[in-house]
Amino acid sequence: MSNPCLWTARVWLEFHADNLTRAYRDVLLTLRTYRGHGGLIVPSHATLADRAGCSPRTVQRALQQAQRLGLVSWIERRVRAAWRWLRSSNSYRLAVPDGPVQPGLRSAWPCRRTNGQNGGGGESTDSERCQQGRIKALAEFMQEAAGVPDLLAARRQANEERWRSGLNKKAVALVNFGRGNASLFV
Repeated sequence: MSNPCLWTARVWLEFHADNLTRAYRDVLLTLRTYRGHGGLIVPSHATLADRAGCSPRTVQRALQQAQRLGLVSWIERRVRAAWRWLRSSNSYRLAVPDGPVQPGLRSAWPCRRTNGQNGGGGESTDSERCQQGRIKALAEFMQEAAGVPDLLAARRQANEERWRSGLNKKAVALVNFGRGNASLFV
């Protein structure tokens, strides 16, 4: 990468186009701070997660999204330890993609709250759109469910008929037993 300022500006443009979440943006901007001489960038996922204030899995997802957007590429590094090769941290390369930013490359579903609270907050700025999507999906599900027969009612009815027929057999058996016919209870 020739100009790190262009790459940083592109990250911010992708963030404002809703292609990156807040956490992904923080991971990528933190990744840029590890750029050494000759452009070598080799932090581990755990180090990036610690510095960006997120989990290592979020770092992995951020790097995958950045790779889809053409902002980052990497090479897996291996280190020889005695008779075997061990995985080391990746070697990252930052790139500014050609062409304009295209909004909407990040999927909006599922919209989750990211602050751990039920009531509000989170990174989702389009919560009304997400809520409308959920309501629409629920309405479609309820409409499909209206055409399905009530299996629980059918099961209840079958069990009740079986129970009543069993009571009738027991009543007949008790009457016959009272008359001295005990052969029914063998």
